[in-house]
Amino acid sequence: MTSDIAVVRQGQTRVGVIGLGYTGLPLALGLANAGHHVTGYDIDETKLAALRSGHSYLADVRDEDLAVTHGSLTVTSDSGALEQVDSVIVCVPTPAGANGVPDLRAFHSVFEVLATHLRPGTLVIVQSTVPPGTTARAAALLGERLGLTPGEDFFVANAPERINPANAEGWNLENTPKLVGGLNPESALRAERLLASVCKVVVPVPSLEVAETAKVFENTFRLVNITLTYELEALCNSIGISVHDVIDAAATKPYGFLAHRPGPGVGGECIPVDPHFLRSVAADFDVAMPLVDEACRRAAQRPLQVVDRLAELLSDAEKDVSTARVLVVGVAYKPGVSDTRNSPSIEVISELDRRGAKVSYVDPFVEELVVDGRLVERVAWDRSAIVDHDCVILMTPNRQITERPLWYAAPLVIDTWNLAAAGDGIHHL
Repeated sequence: MTSDIAVVRQGQTRVGVIGLGYTGLPLALGLANAGHHVTGYDIDETKLAALRSGHSYLADVRDEDLAVTHGSLTVTSDSGALEQVDSVIVCVPTPAGANGVPDLRAFHSVFEVLATHLRPGTLVIVQSTVPPGTTARAAALLGERLGLTPGEDFFVANAPERINPANAEGWNLENTPKLVGGLNPESALRAERLLASVCKVVVPVPSLEVAETAKVFENTFRLVNITLTYELEALCNSIGISVHDVIDAAATKPYGFLAHRPGPGVGGECIPVDPHFLRSVAADFDVAMPLVDEACRRAAQRPLQVVDRLAELLSDAEKDVSTARVLVVGVAYKPGVSDTRNSPSIEVISELDRRGAKVSYVDPFVEELVVDGRLVERVAWDRSAIVDHDCVILMTPNRQITERPLWYAAPLVIDTWNLAAAGDGIHHL
């Protein structure tokens, strides 16, 4: 065993967290602070080096948060460390490919590791988002590899992550209700007991499949309602009223309504991905989901609508997008983070490049950006940089930008979030 692994006291609860990303690291810290001895396993040596030196790579985890674990968290890339733990929690990413097919390679690689190192009696909890039915199938295959019976010789549960990076409303690991479904009652009970040490509210559900499906439905619900606001926005523009005024008015209803807002598209690893997991299972069972299909299509088209709108406005000004200098403001998928996964801004930049525009960007959290193999120029958010462009597209409303509304210096602005009143060169979608 490598020197990465701390010696643990006999009888102490030992938990392995596999994957130290935006869901795994907060969970590992929470477990360590709850008194468990935690082994964080990841294959990314850059992350491990940062953690060993006491530095966080996540916006929601401070360096001080790492310091207060008092030696209860060790990190390693040695999979043999998992032989020492009593419970394993799987937190690896599960994206969707360009065609919407779930990419579960990282997830399956974890179970290959467990097939070598899992001890009888270990509890395996899947926190990664997966299509319904995935956890049970993985458990069955793992049992075959080990010659063990899932639910008897080792225990399996699904407790999907509910993490909202850069959350400004106070929700965190501790106070966000945690769903738990087990392969059998004993698996569920063991998972509930462990997770109750870090989550104030643990919500038991009847099965693995209920937990898996609830997770992907949560974000499918959001996608459908967000794309519905795109249609509402088009109608409001035709009537000559503000879509936000309409949504604000509807949101005064104290029951039965949840406000969603139109923007330039959806990003991150949840809203644009999870509906595809639901669709993949629906296809397996030959169940039609036309509403979800259409929502996915509309979400995928939204960034192109931004570019089409820009081309239209440039044409009105007797200019062409092929020769335009465009400044994209905000390239992370949401304010306050550096995560550009599935960001609508990436699609906008890619399409602008394809049409010949010269594109730059500004984002206080993203220091470097490569799109389609090209290093995109980053500029400062100042008047001189803005006036050097033909147009500005406001994509991600970071506070550092909205508190300095210098876009008024630009000759043409597309405000994809309706932050500024239209007029004087400022346009909405």
